[in-house]
Amino acid sequence: MGMYLDMPFETYHAVNAVSASGLRLFSRSAWHYRNRVETKPTRPMLRGTLAHCALLEPEALAGRYVVVPDNAPKRPTRAQWEAKKPSPDSAAAMEWWREFQSNIGQREIVPAEDFALCREQLRAINAVPELASLMAMGHGEVSIFWTDPATRVYCKARLDWLQVDGKTARILELKSTGDESPAAFGRTAARMKYELQRAHYLDAVKHGARLTPCKDNPWTWGVVTSAPPVLAVPYDLTPELIEQAEDERAELMQRIAWSLENDRWPAYGEGKQSLDYPAYAKRSGEVEVSFVEE
Repeated sequence: MGMYLDMPFETYHAVNAVSASGLRLFSRSAWHYRNRVETKPTRPMLRGTLAHCALLEPEALAGRYVVVPDNAPKRPTRAQWEAKKPSPDSAAAMEWWREFQSNIGQREIVPAEDFALCREQLRAINAVPELASLMAMGHGEVSIFWTDPATRVYCKARLDWLQVDGKTARILELKSTGDESPAAFGRTAARMKYELQRAHYLDAVKHGARLTPCKDNPWTWGVVTSAPPVLAVPYDLTPELIEQAEDERAELMQRIAWSLENDRWPAYGEGKQSLDYPAYAKRSGEVEVSFVEE
């Protein structure tokens, strides 16, 4: 229970509790929450993880990542590694990469272009006064654990950045995205249900960390482009969506509590389901079809 500033991610991840990503899965169905599986990170996701580390845990960067030197030969393909008689150039490249990998230990290999992009992202974030002021003071990768007061369900949250001033708190969450524009990020946030993350993390601050979210500015998404040209933009939800998110999370927590108590994890209901179309796919009753006789 409570707030931890230096908890390794593996330790946090191993704790069985309801997280923001768990809430998102449960919003799809209880069955998907119960049967969730680990997904393989994509290259954009790995770039986002690198940027997180560089900004939030800079002291850990050298211990987790290594950049491929400019003079490195091209990484051999699988066919080259498996060739019975590789060419002299292939043999030299394979020897270089064997030695390189033996020297880096468990560190993750980062292409030079990905590291250069990461540096651009850091510059873009620091160029935005609102984001720079948030990053000027606080703690990165903060783990919080608490029991939800309404349902008694055990919860957890891993905040990117928490700024504390006395007993008042502000949260910064970093998001790397292909398109940082309001319309595009709005679609991404809606699809990924980021509103649940906001409601869940603010609950963590109140009930787990025993802090008061800043009344006028408790939450900021620092959204940064994942490819050049790199731009960073601070966002928050409208008052209408904030209220919707709080109601949605409260409802999901009640449903999770019911599933835990009864050990029942339904998908979409029993038997055949009635399928409806979204409004844009429905034919309007006002459409008139005319035929022209020749």
